[in-house]
Amino acid sequence: MHTPALGSILLASTDAERLRQWYERAFDVTPNPDGFLEFGAVSVLIDSRDDVADRALESARAILNFHVDDAHATAAHLETVGVTWVTEVEFRSDAWFGTLLDPDGNLIQIIELTPNYWVARRGSLLRGSPVATRLPTQDLARARTFYAEKLGLEPVEEREGGLRYECGGVAFALFESAGRSSGAHTQMGWEVPDIEAVVAELRGRGVVFEEYDLPGLETIDGIADIEGNYPSKGIGERGAWFRDSEGNMIGLGQPVRAH
Repeated sequence: MHTPALGSILLASTDAERLRQWYERAFDVTPNPDGFLEFGAVSVLIDSRDDVADRALESARAILNFHVDDAHATAAHLETVGVTWVTEVEFRSDAWFGTLLDPDGNLIQIIELTPNYWVARRGSLLRGSPVATRLPTQDLARARTFYAEKLGLEPVEEREGGLRYECGGVAFALFESAGRSSGAHTQMGWEVPDIEAVVAELRGRGVVFEEYDLPGLETIDGIADIEGNYPSKGIGERGAWFRDSEGNMIGLGQPVRAH
């Protein structure tokens, strides 16, 4: 025997027309030719019955869960059609929940699932795995000299065709490759507490910093002020860029935090 599919839900009401119109306005849905309100894979039929009370006597016995893209925007819209909130929108366990009553007293939940919910639900072997940058080199010996003389870095480990470095508890590696980086974008970056001091130190070692004068990106003495940043990092960033001996684009960044 195959597991049956849930085809629809029936909401019984003593005033089906009133309740149906409320759902149409609340969720911007139009009945199909058979009178069902279609919500994704499940449809709801609101039908008149004379063997039910005017209001749900045990509203928590069955709850309609509606998954929405934006719980706060949905809640604001629902306010315009009139609702009674049991619990206003709140964050719980990687999702936003809001619980309300329809005109017949049936419980409804609006739910906005966050990306963290899906990561936790689906899982990922990558989440607990270390991340490492790999930079191509056409001449590994030349690259090793550049990183030692210009950046003051020595590999912590080496093997044939590769050098591994550690900075701040994070590893990156140089590997010998027949290919060459385009150098058209940042391939690796350091977050530093004082970008001006680091730029001055590296310049003293012979590092040449890029200069840009583009819409939205202008460097002054090699350093650009950049609007915006990840919320956990701050409100902006100061950045600088240079190329290593192999043409790889390397960046420096200093978060700008709100005072």
